[in-house]
Amino acid sequence: MATGPFRWLSPVFFDELDPNGALHNSRFAVHVERAQSALFERLGKGWTSLADRDPDLRYVVRELHVEFLAPVESPGALLVELTAGAIGRTSATYQFRCATPAGGQTLAQGHRVIVKIDKAGKPAPWSAWYREVFAGLADEEGERRG
Repeated sequence: MATGPFRWLSPVFFDELDPNGALHNSRFAVHVERAQSALFERLGKGWTSLADRDPDLRYVVRELHVEFLAPVESPGALLVELTAGAIGRTSATYQFRCATPAGGQTLAQGHRVIVKIDKAGKPAPWSAWYREVFAGLADEEGERRG
């Protein structure tokens, strides 16, 4: 298992820019979601039909907080880093940072809380596998870069 933040280069496309020529604020959430999906793919827990989906991939987003620090002003790659925040019985909080790939300037940062659900849509406990993977995402430096 990897240790430290998961890093993903997410492509920013021209049609994601707002009328001012910057990445639209709502698109940061999409890029964080893409990084989350890429993390599960890398761990061998790819997306399948809902009936065959790994139980740890059944979750809903409970909270999303984004702080915008600098604009993305052109198409290209956006570095998204996911770091373990806190984990409860049924919830997990990921810290995220969106940055320039070259130089690492932080463009946006925040956190995202997800809640695992069962087939009936009720909160369900995380597996031991998920807890181990989540613990492996702890930031080795112990603090956010900015």
